[in-house]
Amino acid sequence: MNPKMQLLLRDTRQLRQLYIKMQMAHVVCLVLAIFGTQSHGYEVYNIISPNNNGGNLQETVTVDNEKNFAIINIHAGSCSSTTVFDYKHGYIASRVLSRRACYILDMKHKAIPALDQLKRYIYEKKALKNMYSDKYIWVKYSPLQSLITHVDWFLFGSPIKQLCSHVPLYKGEVVEKTHDIRAEACAKTGVLGILGISICAGTDA
Repeated sequence: MNPKMQLLLRDTRQLRQLYIKMQMAHVVCLVLAIFGTQSHGYEVYNIISPNNNGGNLQETVTVDNEKNFAIINIHAGSCSSTTVFDYKHGYIASRVLSRRACYILDMKHKAIPALDQLKRYIYEKKALKNMYSDKYIWVKYSPLQSLITHVDWFLFGSPIKQLCSHVPLYKGEVVEKTHDIRAEACAKTGVLGILGISICAGTDA
């Protein structure tokens, strides 16, 4: 083999080794990035499911394991909503785009799953795609009597403050029966197909 060919082969081997090292470095950086995200305690789930109109509905769920809360964004045009499940402070708050208002309720209800259960339900729904749960709660509020005029954000926590600080905040209550609410005045929030929340004005509104 002539010297030029030997030199060419040597250069080719060096380039190949350099390429392999760069690929390995890329993999290491990717792994570090993944574990870095997990170490900060964030998990993000994107769920696409069919709606009643024959189209698709998208939900984005962000879970903060360190601060013990979950944020659910439902992307549905004028029916879009954002719901915060704050397990540290013990409250759920929903902001409905079409109403420009927030509704907050105490988390102490048997139908509301723990954060670990909620994550498992979300993972199963994303994996199975057709999972459906009958867990549903009805929340009643009065536009006249339920408005919170002096808000203690320390009590509700910073995630709910960020969601609701610039809009009216109403205190809701879970009701077992729907005879004293106006069904036509309900907004659907929560985690669709897992834990639905209907926020409705009372008949005394």
